[in-house]
Amino acid sequence: MDYDWDIIVVGGGPAGLSAAIRTRWVKRYKALPCSTLLIENSHMAGQAGWHGSIFTGPSWKIDPGEIVRNLTKDIDILNIPVIKDMVVRIESDGEVKKVHTYDGRVHSALAVIIATGIKMLVNERDFLGKGLNITSMGYEAIVSELRTLLKRCWEPCLIVVGSSKLENLAPLIRSLNKGGSDLLFVIEGKESVGGHNDTVHGFVKGYWGEGRIQGVHIMTGQGIRDIPCGAVLLEFNSYELRPTSGAGVWDNLFDSPFIEVDSDMQTSIPGILAAGDVTKGGYNSFSRAVSQGMIAGLSAYRYVYKKKMGVEPNLFAYRPTDFELTEDFLEIPTIGDELRPKILGREGEIMAVLGHNWSWLSGKLTGFNSISDIAAEKVIPVEALKKVLTDLVEKKLITFHAKKGPLS
Repeated sequence: MDYDWDIIVVGGGPAGLSAAIRTRWVKRYKALPCSTLLIENSHMAGQAGWHGSIFTGPSWKIDPGEIVRNLTKDIDILNIPVIKDMVVRIESDGEVKKVHTYDGRVHSALAVIIATGIKMLVNERDFLGKGLNITSMGYEAIVSELRTLLKRCWEPCLIVVGSSKLENLAPLIRSLNKGGSDLLFVIEGKESVGGHNDTVHGFVKGYWGEGRIQGVHIMTGQGIRDIPCGAVLLEFNSYELRPTSGAGVWDNLFDSPFIEVDSDMQTSIPGILAAGDVTKGGYNSFSRAVSQGMIAGLSAYRYVYKKKMGVEPNLFAYRPTDFELTEDFLEIPTIGDELRPKILGREGEIMAVLGHNWSWLSGKLTGFNSISDIAAEKVIPVEALKKVLTDLVEKKLITFHAKKGPLS
């Protein structure tokens, strides 16, 4: 059965990055890594890269630059490909899942990890402190911030962006509008809220301006609208109450805007997992997102590994295996002839291991050619080829895609 990747991770925030790294790295000693694709619509590290995060208490505070550096360093080291695009739909039927992106491409995988957070981010980070304001700190602080913001008359208008739960704050915004700004409320998501002529339904595609914010690109049912403004208020609490990251993307798969998962981050759909703020229950935090991402990564790894190899993987201390150890035990089981090697490392890393005599093999590591097919084409012993491939696997430079036909 052909597919592009073992695992696709949707979302490049703390949960998504943690998940992607874990599926590729797995553990330190002898593991069969996964081929993983990360899709992110905005800046890496998500909202955590805007203002930093407190991990457990005031003494363990991480600044935004450090978060981005630490979370993206391993993405680069492990050569995990990243596509900057907006996911518009996820198909979950069958053994191979399909992820559709805004540019019209379709990416296929055995498993998908949804780590989209509560809101699909665009380029908000570029305009923080430059006309883009965010509700934060607490409800009393929001009132204080609104009084300050609404004292001024913003020309040509003040745009307020939120989910359908913006209805909780809209009356207060209208009543505090002492500066007389023209107000425009942009409601993201599928729910219709309103009866007010100052409300637009759609999704923010991006913000624009030179030096400071000057307008918003909004995707509506009638197409893209470019609306000029003097300032924007992003009402984050509305997304915390009702996320919009799944609207039109995966909300057809689940009954709630929050995704219900078990303790292994598995959803009710085999091969679909979720992590971070988009999951149901718990408490939103940076530490939760990172830890859930790691759990989702390991769970997706187990799911894919069994599909490919027909047995459960050995994760040692992460999930101990209760069995009687024998002297012939292998961390990576015998490689089947019909598995299809897929390159993960950089070309230079691969060539350093292959050397001159095996340099031709690099071009065959596509994930579509089986071991037996490669050996037959080159008229070489299968076992000799497997020995070279095993060396590459142990260095985490390749993986194996599943055999053609029905999976385990």
